[in-house]
Amino acid sequence: MSANPEVEGIVALPVMPAPEPELEIAMPATEPPAQRRRPAWIVPAAVAAVGIIASGSLGYFLYVTAQQRDGLHARLVSSQTQLGAAQADAASKKVTAVYAATYIADQGKVQTDYQTVVVCDTYTTCRTAAQQLLTDLQSFQADRKAANVPSSLVSADSSLGDALSAGIAGDQEFIVGLDNGDDAKAKEGGQKVDQAMLSLAKAEASLGALLK
Repeated sequence: MSANPEVEGIVALPVMPAPEPELEIAMPATEPPAQRRRPAWIVPAAVAAVGIIASGSLGYFLYVTAQQRDGLHARLVSSQTQLGAAQADAASKKVTAVYAATYIADQGKVQTDYQTVVVCDTYTTCRTAAQQLLTDLQSFQADRKAANVPSSLVSADSSLGDALSAGIAGDQEFIVGLDNGDDAKAKEGGQKVDQAMLSLAKAEASLGALLK
């Protein structure tokens, strides 16, 4: 019992223990999820893939370009060949046309002269006709020799030349017979002219067929 009555009336309250401070447990900081790293071979592989694609595209482009170039070259060569053939054909046709024009002009004169000789009945008319025939036969021969003969007509032209030479020789003999009053010689010369004109007609027929 206490000596102090005031104190005795005071009820002693139980002492509550002070709360212990809460311990903060340091939790490890949450790290952001690590990014997934690409395997080291992916980048070189991607670069290689791009290189392959680019290489393939370039190769195809070069292939197409080469094909186009070769095609163009082939068409150019073909065009040049066709042009050359056309020019050669035109040149050949021109040569043939010039030869044909010369042949037709001279042949017409010779045939007209020959018909005049055939129907003549006096010395004067026969001598004049024979001389004109000789002049035109010689002119025909000279023109033929000077002409650029197409290769396809060489053989027929050679036969034509032989016929003209025979006609010239026969007509000269015919004229000598007329001038000398030698009927036999004039007759023989006339027969040679007839034979030559027949050969000339055959050569002309051959030429005519080739000139079509």
